[in-house]
Amino acid sequence: MRPVRILSVCGSGTVSSAMLTSKLTDVLEERGYELEAEEVAPGGVPLAVQNGNYDIIAYTSPVEDGFGLPLLNATGFLVGMDEDEFVEELMKEVSKLKL
Repeated sequence: MRPVRILSVCGSGTVSSAMLTSKLTDVLEERGYELEAEEVAPGGVPLAVQNGNYDIIAYTSPVEDGFGLPLLNATGFLVGMDEDEFVEELMKEVSKLKL
């Protein structure tokens, strides 16, 4: 089975997106999945999507275009609000993938 590939997006592409990636890793590993992720700022999304092969974009800063990928607002998940709803949405999207 291949990893779930997620593009993590935050304002600067460093701290919040790295924390988001860590939380996503924990959630997915608990459910038997491996995560492959990259962290970028919103301005880096077009190039990352063009160069990468992502399944999902999870963001804490607004992303203008998902380029056909599911966009998951992870702000609440990152700060501990509505985590269950986010995880449910995440797993719904993961279940659609051919891994």
